[in-house]
Amino acid sequence: MPKPSDTLWDIAKAEVEKKENLEGNGVEVWEKSLLFMGNKNGGKTTIILRCLDRDEIPKPTLALEYTFGRRAKGHNRPKDIAHFWELGGGTSLLDLIRIPITNDNIRTFAIILVLDLSKPNELWPTMDSLLQVTRNHVDKIITKLGKTNPKVATEIKQRMWNNMPKDHPDHELIEPFPIPLVIIGSKYDIFHEFDSEMRKIMCKTLRFVSHYYGASLVFTSKSEALLLKARVLINHLAFGFDRSKSVSVDQNKPLFIPAGLDSLNQIGPPPATDSDIGKLHAHTPVDLWKKIYEKTFPPKSTRDLKEVSDPAQDPQYAEYEVDAMRTQKNQAIRSFRDSIFCSEEDNNLYFTYSGKSNVLEVRELNYQAMTSQIPCYANLAELKMPWMWNKGPDSHVPAIQNLNFKVQSGQMLAIIGSSACGKTSLLDVITCRDHGGKIESGQIKINGKPSTHQLVKKCVAHVRQDDQLLPNLTVKETLLFIAKLRLPKTFSDSQREKRVENVIAELRLRQCANTRVGNRYIRGVSGGERRRVSIGVQLLWNPGILILDEPTSGLDSFTAHNLVITLSRLARGNRLILLSIHQPRSDIFQLFDLVLLMTSGTTIYSGTARDMVQYFTEIGYPCPKYSSPADFYVDLISIDKQSKEKEMESEKRARSLATLFWEKVKDSDDFLWKANEEACVTSVHSEQSSLFTPAEVINMHAQSTDQLPGGLKQFTVLLSRQISSNFRDLSALLTNGSEALLMSLLIGFLYYGHEKSKLAIQDTTALLFMIGALIPFTVILDVISKCHSERAMLYHDLEDGMYSVTPYFFAKILGELPEHCAFVIIYGVPIYWLANLSPEPEHFLLNFLVVWLVVFCARAMALWFAALFPTLQTSVFFCTTIFTTFFMSGGFVVSLENLWLVPLWISKLSFVRWSYESLMQIQFTELTYQMTVGNVTFQIPGKLVIQAMNLDSYPLYTSYLILIGIGTSFLLLYYLSLRFIKQKSNQDW
Repeated sequence: MPKPSDTLWDIAKAEVEKKENLEGNGVEVWEKSLLFMGNKNGGKTTIILRCLDRDEIPKPTLALEYTFGRRAKGHNRPKDIAHFWELGGGTSLLDLIRIPITNDNIRTFAIILVLDLSKPNELWPTMDSLLQVTRNHVDKIITKLGKTNPKVATEIKQRMWNNMPKDHPDHELIEPFPIPLVIIGSKYDIFHEFDSEMRKIMCKTLRFVSHYYGASLVFTSKSEALLLKARVLINHLAFGFDRSKSVSVDQNKPLFIPAGLDSLNQIGPPPATDSDIGKLHAHTPVDLWKKIYEKTFPPKSTRDLKEVSDPAQDPQYAEYEVDAMRTQKNQAIRSFRDSIFCSEEDNNLYFTYSGKSNVLEVRELNYQAMTSQIPCYANLAELKMPWMWNKGPDSHVPAIQNLNFKVQSGQMLAIIGSSACGKTSLLDVITCRDHGGKIESGQIKINGKPSTHQLVKKCVAHVRQDDQLLPNLTVKETLLFIAKLRLPKTFSDSQREKRVENVIAELRLRQCANTRVGNRYIRGVSGGERRRVSIGVQLLWNPGILILDEPTSGLDSFTAHNLVITLSRLARGNRLILLSIHQPRSDIFQLFDLVLLMTSGTTIYSGTARDMVQYFTEIGYPCPKYSSPADFYVDLISIDKQSKEKEMESEKRARSLATLFWEKVKDSDDFLWKANEEACVTSVHSEQSSLFTPAEVINMHAQSTDQLPGGLKQFTVLLSRQISSNFRDLSALLTNGSEALLMSLLIGFLYYGHEKSKLAIQDTTALLFMIGALIPFTVILDVISKCHSERAMLYHDLEDGMYSVTPYFFAKILGELPEHCAFVIIYGVPIYWLANLSPEPEHFLLNFLVVWLVVFCARAMALWFAALFPTLQTSVFFCTTIFTTFFMSGGFVVSLENLWLVPLWISKLSFVRWSYESLMQIQFTELTYQMTVGNVTFQIPGKLVIQAMNLDSYPLYTSYLILIGIGTSFLLLYYLSLRFIKQKSNQDW
């Protein structure tokens, strides 16, 4: 007893010493945790109350509930504590499992799985889902402990085998659960009334699962005698009481089998014939027993499971106040969503394509792709000669093998498969963009005609995987410029703007319509919104066939779902939609009309999306409950390259599935698997047509290519787009302007302060050379980098026939002129007056014109090299190399009369040389320099200086004409490069 004089510190110290003495005498306080889970209304609460001797009426478990119990093992001994957790809702609240199981209590935790024997069809799905989620969570904890506390992790792993004798014959055949497990079969009184064969299958199955996981198994009901048996096993785990050694394996009586006291020999083989077992494709023993069990007791449909997936909708959990607030909140959310996505203006969107219906057919297509599309400069860098490029038997590999399908207007076909399965190659072949590959055999027909590049341009829109847009334009401006280029010339400006507004609303882009598109360097719309803008670019011209390469990439799940809904509506509007996608989630998968499942270029399944699960179920691969069909079957057919053995096994499985499918559909006309002869794909549309009212349908007539805007219209639109894009890029404008001004001031201040006395002849010649030779270098770098940033977009625009090369060429040149003039003014004017050059106005204007021409020549040369080479690095390298030769042969570093033959001819093409000669003639022709030697002063005319440097071989106007000719020649070369060299960017190789 504490003394009256003891402080709190003394009392606490005494308690700690008392506890240490008890532990020293071998007395330890037992503290365990148990988690009860299982079927909804399976009797978990009743079992807990009986174990704790509580005479209470069981109440429904809302989600996760907690209680505890205390027991003493003897007189005057501390009571042991057991924490009881109960998970409600069956399998609908699996995420809550991680709450009670933590790093701190994993060593003293146990699982009690209560299965309702009166519901055999729910037994396996419930057991499988709960155990799988629990095991995954426990394994993560053990893995984490292995890094922080390896000793504890090793102890837990070793304890898994405590209940299994080392000499047990099944020691190598089972896989114990990582923590103690008890499986309780409840409602035995109902189960006992089942047919004997059903009881036999259920008993054998539960015995196998319990033995395989090293668990105890007991059947119970409301009977006190049976509850007592379950209580014995639970008290053993909760308070350490001795467990019973008795065993009951008679299927006509309640089972009672403690862990480790059963064997596979006693359980026997699965309840099926050898022929049936041979037809089942199972990867593990558990999978085999599952297939056999579910053959007798088919699991409940997904629809039935979804009805109870949300506890908030379950009547037994009804709470008036909470439900009223929830209903009000849901209404507010729906109103907000409708205000954004479903306003009255959305009824004005177009969904119907009134042109001729389209049919896309692929027959026995075999296509080989290049192993690696390496550009020429990369091959040269590896010292490979042109005749060695992409040669040999390994230069091409099969990408598509014996592919067949047929899709028509009004249908949406989704090509599903893992990476490198041939999806993108197939789309490239269909759109005639299979650069480097070759079609070995087969046909691709559009409306009965062989697919050609011209035919594809007329009726097919291809939305690529990468977004290629001008970053400085807003979303609305981007679409408006495209509308002016792609819509027929018969459209008025108001009609074009209306079409743009419709597409913006269709793709849910209203909130960012006036936001810049942006890119990785310029802040703009989000990645998902940018992706939708790319789709909108193609939707504008109302194509009959829309092909999309992974349209949902970069989109969040909600936006992706809405986007596929939009594509589905477009398909029902007499369009043919073909898209590739990796692994769509369940609600997106249900929107597809047709599905083409591919792996390694071969077809595994082709048919309606709704029949895919049925097809695989019939051939022995049913989709597990709570799994997305797309996820499960893509994983099933994917090639596993983790090891050579797994790769060979997965390839063999894929080949067998492809062969099996071909045998089933080879005699059909459309190569689609149908669940029955009356199945019709188009019925999918009629089932869903009620979702959209007739008011939402607007006919948009197909356009003809000869109605598109002419070259002059294209030029004006492209010129406007070029100027807008340039002047929106304020950071680049400020950078280039600051660079020109800084260089001008540096050179000008270097020569500043000679107002009374003229610059020396040598200083003046050096200044004039620097004026024409330094600034072109910065212009070259800026122009090449800018052109390469637009190169990929230009390539795709030309491929799509959006405009021709000639309008783009003139728009590019004229659109750059305002920036060019501003740059020359900022650079040329300060130097001239700070260096006190000739003050006559005509001399200043002639000097300015020379600087304008030399900078223009540098810009034109940079444009040519940017279009000539596919990468930024090669363009900069060759362009700067040529400019350096022009610089060295310009007549200042080495006089022209001392150049040997080759550099002398180069100097005739050097715009640096002609600018230097022009500037020298402008400044020196009418000037006279005085030179004093001792007491004698000489008058030296400026013409003598020009003659001495051999810079008077041509009159001044000739130099201007030559500079104009050089600039024009570079522009001609730039045009020819655009015309005959595919502007494929580095990222497309």
